[in-house]
Amino acid sequence: MPRARKQSVNVTEVAPEVSVPQVLITRNQYFQDIKIRWQIHQYEVKKLREDVSKITQTVSPYVKQAVNYIVKGYQQLSARSVTV
Repeated sequence: MPRARKQSVNVTEVAPEVSVPQVLITRNQYFQDIKIRWQIHQYEVKKLREDVSKITQTVSPYVKQAVNYIVKGYQQLSARSVTV
């Protein structure tokens, strides 16, 4: 059984009324707010760098130890392969 075509529907949308927003802060207040937010951003980034530095210092010895272990194991395996 063939499908029936859907009837097209004429929908008229009414655009919502747009009101002009009131000025909540002045331009100077806006610029001051931007400056303050930028200072906060700079502070947070500085703290992030300090945290990443501490993590790097903490993890670095373990990474070096793991690399040395892997290199030692690789050298042992390659020495076995050469002698066989």
